[in-house]
Order: sequence, then structure tokens, then C-alpha cells
Amino acid sequence: MESFDVLVVGGGTTGSFLARRLAERGLRVLVAEKEGEGAIGSSYDIFHLGTKDIARWALPTPRRGDGAWAFEFSGSAAYSALGRHPKPSSGAVVGLHKREYTVAMRRRAGEAGAAFAYGAEFRGFLFEGGRIAGARLESAEGSRELRCRLVADCSGIPSAARTTLPEGYGVETFALGPRDLFYVVLRYVAYPEGGTPVTGTRSWPFYKTWEAPQADPKGAILGVGASLGYDRAERAFELFSRAIELPPYELRRIERGTTPYRRPPYSFVADGFAVLGDAACLTRPGSGEGCASALVQAEIVAEVAQAALRGGAYPSRELLWPINGRYIEAQGREYAGLLATLVGATAGSAEENEYLFARDIVFSRKTFASLDGGVSFTAAELLRMGLFLGLGFLGGKLRASTIGALIGAAKKAELLKEHYAAFPASPRGYEAWADEAEGLWASAGSMADQVL
Repeated sequence: MESFDVLVVGGGTTGSFLARRLAERGLRVLVAEKEGEGAIGSSYDIFHLGTKDIARWALPTPRRGDGAWAFEFSGSAAYSALGRHPKPSSGAVVGLHKREYTVAMRRRAGEAGAAFAYGAEFRGFLFEGGRIAGARLESAEGSRELRCRLVADCSGIPSAARTTLPEGYGVETFALGPRDLFYVVLRYVAYPEGGTPVTGTRSWPFYKTWEAPQADPKGAILGVGASLGYDRAERAFELFSRAIELPPYELRRIERGTTPYRRPPYSFVADGFAVLGDAACLTRPGSGEGCASALVQAEIVAEVAQAALRGGAYPSRELLWPINGRYIEAQGREYAGLLATLVGATAGSAEENEYLFARDIVFSRKTFASLDGGVSFTAAELLRMGLFLGLGFLGGKLRASTIGALIGAAKKAELLKEHYAAFPASPRGYEAWADEAEGLWASAGSMADQVL
């Protein structure tokens, strides 16, 4: 029977990056990718990476004309429900063709020593003494069993390995359903000749809608996302189109796909197991993008796994446990608070959203400048927001229910952040912590309950 230190399930961006970082540390790594070598499972053509992320993780550097590079931009702005009161943010971003860049990341992993098995689908774990000791793969050539000390699930939304863990093994086995996903529709459009090229992004949070550059400098991508189904996304886009005036455009093509939008598993690890990326519901709450978030976690997993596997040791739950706390400290705590905040912040009517933007209540320059990194307000800023909330109510600009949703969401966000900051340093006490977290998340609500 073949033997490896680590089996990575899924050869997308997260799996390829993890495989590379583990192989660079001298570990024997096999990546099992269910698609063929030339296929990429994503239904999207374009995804974004910050130039800082590319440098930070020593990712393949995209160059104009190399097939992976599509465009670059550095400016973005968010607008109210009526298209006013822009809130700018900055940061250099590269638009990349998903297929070509994934191939480049796989090539980098292979150069580091990772092996790839294409057309190989994960079909189950092998256990010894009640702990994971290997896995079974299925391909056109038949079934293949292999031994490994660690299985890393990077299989994306299907969560092929995580969802088949035995109940009570240590990581939640929920499957991602309509309430847990954003259904995204991307319209690739061409604007008229002589128009202003799209060199940055514009977003309208009320409609979960945005405009972004595309590879064609004369065009743009008009995107929208919604929970529960594509019909809800199309309904949001219809309302957006009535309220916001865009230049006339020619529709070239439409892409549809899903992205996770829910809280991650409370623990990412168990005996001989870790879950990463979309399989662990790691997306930025403010934008819905997941690649950069997953890379933060994958680097932590690689570092902790190297220590846990040293000297032929078995990577027990206890040895892998620091992955949880380090991820929470790096971004998980802030993401939890932001996810809860957005549920309340995006409630209410278009007119109420207009008032909040105009008065810098939640939808402020400060918020959008640090949307995915967490934001805190001074006492004076909170007092000012409270004053304008009251004036908005007295002036008929805000309903009591909307004010209640905003304040409630802010309180729940702080409670969640405090709770995540107190994540147990070892598995002892985890069950009680998870039970309390479950109650907090139930109280926070879900985007799936909102209707435009």
C-alpha cells in the first residue's frame, strides 16, 4: 500500500498552496483531484487577489500576457441604495483567470515535490484504532487505497471528506445547503465605444450587487449574489437595475456559481484531519471572496502540521489544535463579528439605507476602509451615530425596527468576538464553548432571512 505524510483532497488554489507549503517543509504530499488534469472545477473565469497577498505567500507572479493575468485595479467605492454617498477604499488588486492561475499554482506545488493524482475522487477514510490512517480513492483505473497520517479536506463546497467523518469525530459534518450559500450571477457586458473604462470596482451593498473590471477593457462584470437561489439573485439585480442608472451595455455571457456564506465549523481539526478553504466556509464576509482567507488558514495549517508530523508522529487532535486558535487570532474573530454585523446592517428599506450612508452610520468611510480586517469605533463616533439614529427616527427616516436591528447586530457581533477571543487553548472545554457559540449564532440570524 502506498504511503504519504499528507493527503490533500482537492487541487484548487487552496489545496495546491497547502501542498506546496507542506512539500517545501520536506513532507510527502499527494493531492487527489477528482477532475482531469486540464479541468478546473470552478464555474467562474475571474477571481481577485491582492498584490500584497501574492507577495506575502510567494505565489506565482502574474504578468500581462501570461494567460493568467486579466487586469489590475486599485480603487473601489461602495454606494447607497440610490447610488449616492460613495465610500472609497483602496488596495492594489489583480484580476486572474481561475483556470490558468490554478495551473500555475499546481505547477509550483509540483516543483516543490508534491505529487498529483488527477481523476481521483475521495471515497472514504481508512481507520486504525478508531483514528484516520489513510483513505480510499476512486478513478477510471479502479479503487486505490493509501496510508497517510493527515487528510486535509480542500475539496470546496462539496466538503467531500469533512461531510463523511464519523459523527462525534471532532469536526462538524454539516453539508452546505441553500441557506449556507450565496448564489452568484456574473454578467460579462460590453459598454459603448468612447465610454469611460472600468478601472475599479463599485458596489451597492443594499442589493448585494457590484461592477468590476474584466479582461476586455471596454467591458465590465456586473455581479449579484443572494442566499437561497439564483432566482433571488436575479430579483435583486432587477431591483438594482431599476434604481441605479448604468450606461447601456451589450450582454456577452453569464456565469453562475456559489460561494459559502455562513460561519465556519467551530473546530477545523480532529485526529489526522484538517479542513480548509470553502470546505471550511472561509470567505470574507464583506466581499464573499475566499481565496485570500483560505491562504491565511493554509499557512497556519502547514506550520502546525509540520510540527505535529515531526519524527513520524501521528497528528492527533491535540497536536493540531493550535490551528483553531491561531486562525481565530489572525482573522476568524473579526470575521465572526463582521458576519453578524452585516445581517443587521443590510436590513431595512432602500430609503433607510440611503439615510445610513448619508450620515455615516455603519456604512462609513472608516468601515469600508477596513471592511475585511475588522473595525472599531471611538466613543465619540458611537455617540454621533446614536444621535443620528435618534434624529432619523424622529424625522421619519428610520423605523424603530431598523434601529433595533442595527443595535442588536452590533451587540451580537461584540458578544461573538469576545466569545471567539476566549476559544479554549486545548480540546478541554471545547464542547461547552461550542454550545455557547451555537446560541450566539442562532441569535445573530442569517442573510437568508432577508427579503428585498
